[in-house]
Amino acid sequence: MTTTDKVANATTATAHLQALGEVLQSRGLHVRVGATAGGLPQLIVISTAVPTLSEVILAAQRDGRWWFWWSWAERIAPIDDMATAVTQICRALTPAGDRDR
Repeated sequence: MTTTDKVANATTATAHLQALGEVLQSRGLHVRVGATAGGLPQLIVISTAVPTLSEVILAAQRDGRWWFWWSWAERIAPIDDMATAVTQICRALTPAGDRDR
């Protein structure tokens, strides 16, 4: 992968993460786009109800398709399935006792 490709991928990933962050913020979560220690774009999502609950979300291509990923390299949802990604992330940041309310 050339430097130009890496920059283009980082720019695309950042745009996808910003779009996801806007939706999550509208759901009452605190979000911040930043970069991992290795320089990959990341979205840090923090529960406003329980600030100790947080997740790091990445966006990257796999098999020719863009995906949102958990920081431990598990896929959340394809980029074009924002609703599933938001649902999964919100569920992860909701305390277990509050999930059925």
